Amino acid sequence: MSYQAVKRTESIKAKSVLLSKVLIILVCVSSSGGLQASTEILNNTREEKESLLVGENHLSVQVEFSGETQYIAEGRDQLDDGGIIWGEMVIEYASLHLYSSLGQASRQNYREWQLGIAYAVFETETFEGIIGLQFVEIYADERESDGEFVSAWAYRGIDWVTASIEHTYSLQSNGHFIELSLHGKSVDFSGKGLVTPYVSQAFDFQFANETYNGANHVQFGIEARYPLSQELSLFGHMSHVIPQGGIKRDVSFEAKQQTFAGVNISLQF
Repeated sequence: MSYQAVKRTESIKAKSVLLSKVLIILVCVSSSGGLQASTEILNNTREEKESLLVGENHLSVQVEFSGETQYIAEGRDQLDDGGIIWGEMVIEYASLHLYSSLGQASRQNYREWQLGIAYAVFETETFEGIIGLQFVEIYADERESDGEFVSAWAYRGIDWVTASIEHTYSLQSNGHFIELSLHGKSVDFSGKGLVTPYVSQAFDFQFANETYNGANHVQFGIEARYPLSQELSLFGHMSHVIPQGGIKRDVSFEAKQQTFAGVNISLQF
């Protein structure tokens, strides 16, 4: 799952008072590398969640623009050179979310379109869950298509950490991609923003590498959220990826450690 896809998952989870996203990635996903994932921090305060509950049954629209220094998905750089720019729209009503994303590589012929729907299944004091379906179209030197079933679950029973698991099933490869994540307690920044550390372990079961089952990569970093106004928010992240067996056995990608970053601006109506 890409970080962009994970970010979307994080955003949906937070706004529905469910899982506060899963890197993308997504997409691919996912952010594929962290949905991934709209980078709402997993440790939103109880006051923020209560304010979200007030309008949870009203129609809302969120528009986002983001940029990534590299397009990391499933721990791999999907581009030969440069980063990627994303535009996204999310329509939310109650527990239902419809989203569409368009990504354009900055230095090569690569464009990706994602269309998906997600549903917040349940939420308790300590457990939360969301499921969804998304379609991915890639326009590059070769065109690719995929359909993916996605789900994300989180446990909030410990004050200082949130544990989550995100699962993606690909109809094209008939494979599974699983990410286990820990998000630490958010720290106030300048009295208004939040900075959150995270670490994740990803496993590939014939999803990215159709002949491999096992550990894929470790990713860790920090995520930041800074509200500019009630409707406008700024997000960012700095992440580092360490390849494991799934990437090392994939001859299509160079197995190397990579550091990448991204910034996102979100406007909600």
